[in-house]
Amino acid sequence: MAERRYEWVPYRPTPPVRPVDWWVKGVPALLGLQILIVTLLRLRPGWLGLWLWYLGPSLLVILAGVLLIGSLRSARQWRHGVNTWHIAGYLGLVVFIVSLRAYGSYPSSHDGSPSAVEFRLPLDGPVTVAWGGETSAVNYHVFLPDQRWAYDLLGTEGGRSAADGGTRLEDHHAWNLPVRAPADGVVRRSVDGAPEAVLGAPRWGLAGLGNHVVIQVAPDEFLFIGHFRRGTVAAAVGERVTAGQLLGRVGNSGNSSEPHIHVHLQDTLRPYFGEAIPFYFSAYEQDGRFVDRGMPEGGRLGGRYVGQRVQQRRPDDPRAGT
Repeated sequence: MAERRYEWVPYRPTPPVRPVDWWVKGVPALLGLQILIVTLLRLRPGWLGLWLWYLGPSLLVILAGVLLIGSLRSARQWRHGVNTWHIAGYLGLVVFIVSLRAYGSYPSSHDGSPSAVEFRLPLDGPVTVAWGGETSAVNYHVFLPDQRWAYDLLGTEGGRSAADGGTRLEDHHAWNLPVRAPADGVVRRSVDGAPEAVLGAPRWGLAGLGNHVVIQVAPDEFLFIGHFRRGTVAAAVGERVTAGQLLGRVGNSGNSSEPHIHVHLQDTLRPYFGEAIPFYFSAYEQDGRFVDRGMPEGGRLGGRYVGQRVQQRRPDDPRAGT
């Protein structure tokens, strides 16, 4: 009887029929939704864009997190090595993360149609633009739908907003300066009574603008002026104000890091739920020259404010320069 011979063959599990994990299939859907949302936002669809901006990126990040967790769980169970589908899935997640830069500044439907109203600076004397302008380099507000074209204004000396270390509100150059109405209009909201924010303390939970006034300067154009000192707001709801009229004094109320005045224009009376409208200041001096109408820029570098210094002038003021 012939002797039987047996050959040992190592066991190799047969790869599954469907080697594409569920999370890999979800990556194209994630990228497709990202492209759809960004495209719709670039069309500047108004209120739809506002909700897409607030909800879209957050939901997509959550979805991306679910896919990433799914990929890690799948990696522990997968015993057949990395395949091209896995590589493609991870590359897709990397592309998604990089594409989040598309949400750098909010594309307001009003970007191409700035307000026709003439605005003066709300502060007298030399004013430094802490933040203001078109890009995130000079204006950190650009990612906020209602404040995309906002300004933060304060006083500085040598790029510093305060003397003696700035540990007290009184050390700040802008503290208690008179704040004037930037334009004619009707007061639609007047808030006073909010305390001053403590310098250097966490600001979580503080009301955004603190003590503030909202002036309707034109149909569907509402000018928000915030961070007044408590007890100084001098404008009542329903009151008609004129450009240059005293509204109150600079404070540090609300979500404020230091005494300054915040100004922005939007198309609704409701904070945070409106689209920003570009607006320009008129008849001011900048670097020794008279500016008939312009959008001064802000900025900060090395702990110093490097934004443009401006000062309100009358067009016929002989000091305005040429």
